[in-house]
Amino acid sequence: MPSIQSTVIVCLSLLFLSTGCQQKEDEKVHQELAYLKQEVGQLKQQVAIMSSQVKEIHAIAMQSQQPQHKTLPNQNDPDEQGKLPSLGAATAQVAIVEFSDYQCPYCKRYIDNTFAKIKANYIDKGKLKYITRDFPLGFHPKAKGAAIAANCAQQQEAYWPMREALFQNMRQLGDKLYQDTAMQLSLDMTKFATCLEDQTILAKIEQDIVYGSSIGVRGTPSFLIGKLENNRLIEPKLVVGAQSYDTFKAVIDALEKPTQTN
Repeated sequence: MPSIQSTVIVCLSLLFLSTGCQQKEDEKVHQELAYLKQEVGQLKQQVAIMSSQVKEIHAIAMQSQQPQHKTLPNQNDPDEQGKLPSLGAATAQVAIVEFSDYQCPYCKRYIDNTFAKIKANYIDKGKLKYITRDFPLGFHPKAKGAAIAANCAQQQEAYWPMREALFQNMRQLGDKLYQDTAMQLSLDMTKFATCLEDQTILAKIEQDIVYGSSIGVRGTPSFLIGKLENNRLIEPKLVVGAQSYDTFKAVIDALEKPTQTN
């Protein structure tokens, strides 16, 4: 039969082990609580940032959906001596300068619902010159890369099919899409890859942003529409948002010179 001394020793040993285990458990709990507090703090910061971005996006979205026809001063050399992507006849009486973002859903809505009608009824008939500029918004992380890819395609005379592919595959924007599309368009892949790293392309895009901002562009899509005389836009109107075809038609028709009759 175990002695009282032995029993006491065993009990004390068990108590010590129990206390030691409990201390370790307490330390683990404290560590987990500290980690959770840190996570909560980071989440609060992220929520604050996202809240600010949502407010900014909402403000731009609301602006984009309001018909605005602000008249601006004359604009010289709207296509920068032919350096900017453009469609239509040089003799056209009216020109549109588009500011767009490849990650902008309103830009895609305009492309899907309106651009083809403008092209068929005005550009293809020699009535309108259509010029594009890039205006990637800061909260669209893939928009600038897509703009670079489009400008690199422009160097190999494939801007418009690249642009179409980027808008149609907006959710897949990224290097794989740019490379795959360039291959489908039979571009020189070595030149294309070199161009993607060319800082002058990025500088051109930044220049578009600066110019757009200077004339009041705040969101996308936005458009300058004016009479084209001697490579100048005369009293162009700033039209904001993915407006209907009828809205563009009304502005363009009002700018066209009336047909002279004998």
